[in-house]
Amino acid sequence: MGVFNRMKRAEDLAFEEVEYLKSQMEEPEMQTQLIALLTFVVIVLSLRFFSGGRLRLLAGEHVLDIRALNDVSMFKEVFLAYLNAAVLEPILSIGGMEETKASDVIINIFTLGSICWWIWLLTDAFDFTDVMQHYKFHVELREDAEKDPKRFSWLRLKSMDEDAIREKKSLAGPLTIDVALWLSIACIGAAILPGVVTHRDAMHAYVVFVLWAILHHLCRKATCWSSGYLVTFLFPSTALMPLEYCFPLMDVADTVEDLAFVEVYREFVIKRTGVELIIES
Repeated sequence: MGVFNRMKRAEDLAFEEVEYLKSQMEEPEMQTQLIALLTFVVIVLSLRFFSGGRLRLLAGEHVLDIRALNDVSMFKEVFLAYLNAAVLEPILSIGGMEETKASDVIINIFTLGSICWWIWLLTDAFDFTDVMQHYKFHVELREDAEKDPKRFSWLRLKSMDEDAIREKKSLAGPLTIDVALWLSIACIGAAILPGVVTHRDAMHAYVVFVLWAILHHLCRKATCWSSGYLVTFLFPSTALMPLEYCFPLMDVADTVEDLAFVEVYREFVIKRTGVELIIES
């Protein structure tokens, strides 16, 4: 009976929280926040809709400043260090709540999700292992495989043209990645507007927003494959994802052996993305 009594109390508490949230949704302050959030989402999606076609047209010459790329790599460590330190706070806050409030749990869950999303985004953008893997198989190993196709019939390499189309779409910026920034901006907006969210609740969102503003500016100085400062700021993937093609040129210890490699690698980038890198060092 004790188990059923505890389940009954938990059910009653959950019902009370749902009723509390319903009453909160009827408050003018909460309705103002919802209207502001929906307006922000509509503006962002409209901007993406009108600029999406232009983002997919990756072609032409784009400058890559190796020295500025090094600054990007260094500041990324600061960004990731903050995220790794901040990821524990919402977990400990949820676990340490004696009298759990639904609003506090929701705020901490959104904060945790945004931080984890940023960690995944930055790790993926600054890891060029997949690019070098593709280069190794489709440039160096492909030449040997085409010399004796019967011997290497077990090696199945996809068409470079089909892969290039798919890669250009990913470099144009997946919306699933860009949501990380939108969550931070939404938290800041909720804190500014009157409501249950305070500036203290959105502290991590403020810091992430500032760190991204600095990192975005450094990325633009290193290389930019999309036009429009506001577009690349609101869609982080358009500024970050091209970097995985640039970082192999920084790795002079293991990757860059001579000028011949740089020339072949540059041709590989052109075939796969349509971008002609003009390298400055």
